[in-house]
Amino acid sequence: MSYVINFWLEQVRVCVRFVCMIFLEKVAILGAGLLGASLAKALKEKGVVGEVSVWSRSESTRNKCAQLNSVFNYVCNTPQKAVENADMVVLCTPTQNIPELAREIAGSLKDNAILTDVGSVKSKICAECTEALKDCNAVFVGSHPMAGSEKIGVDYSEATLFENRPCFVVGNEQSPQVEKVSQMWESVGMKTYIVSASEHDCIVSRVSHLPHLLAGTLCVVSSQFPKDLRKYVGPGFRDTTRVASGSPDIWDSIIADNKTEILLALKDYVNSLNELIMQIGSDDKASIALRLRLAKTFRDGLV
Repeated sequence: MSYVINFWLEQVRVCVRFVCMIFLEKVAILGAGLLGASLAKALKEKGVVGEVSVWSRSESTRNKCAQLNSVFNYVCNTPQKAVENADMVVLCTPTQNIPELAREIAGSLKDNAILTDVGSVKSKICAECTEALKDCNAVFVGSHPMAGSEKIGVDYSEATLFENRPCFVVGNEQSPQVEKVSQMWESVGMKTYIVSASEHDCIVSRVSHLPHLLAGTLCVVSSQFPKDLRKYVGPGFRDTTRVASGSPDIWDSIIADNKTEILLALKDYVNSLNELIMQIGSDDKASIALRLRLAKTFRDGLV
């Protein structure tokens, strides 16, 4: 009974937040890749934004955005032009470019504008972006939607990308700016979690960064086998290594910026792997079976 009551209380809470949601007159998207373009499409489709402006470093991407005139009201040649009069600005560039972009646009943000991002590391980004806005009347709130694909670019963008996915929002849940950023992500179907920057980096090192590195390592080990194994693989190998197809370029800065937490996660994994090696070597079938049962229970419990 308590489960049912809690479930319906949560539904009421979400409905109230949507009813009370403040309509965003203008959102600026800086970086029209998979995430940026998908967010623009979702916001327009859900009807929670009036106008969307966009900027991309790539001229070819800007040209593609210009063809999506039902999504983007303004396609701008500079980030400063794109953020003019925007209530919300979302930095959707690669992680290493986010702080510098925040510094570039700081003087062009309107009073009380909210700046957020989609970067997968938060401690460094939040510190540097907050510093970038210290001389203007705008606020930075870090966020990280756990959505994406190994495919990149505006061509693969879709309005449904964020539905039923988790999103981290960094800050104090009593802050009206944090509340508004949370509302924006919830409006496109995400479940938001308000955390500190350090807590975020600890969590994603284990649920995002570690899996990517392990998938890549599995591919490297398999590629070094004397025979070409690719023609023999089935769906299990493909599913396990899917994320290894992501762009290597964006991971340099992610690993550098979250080095401490990634190393801790890797050491935990190595310790567990060494235990498995000893269990197999000693024919400890009971321990192996327990490990596999625990793994299945965890995996089956994913929502």
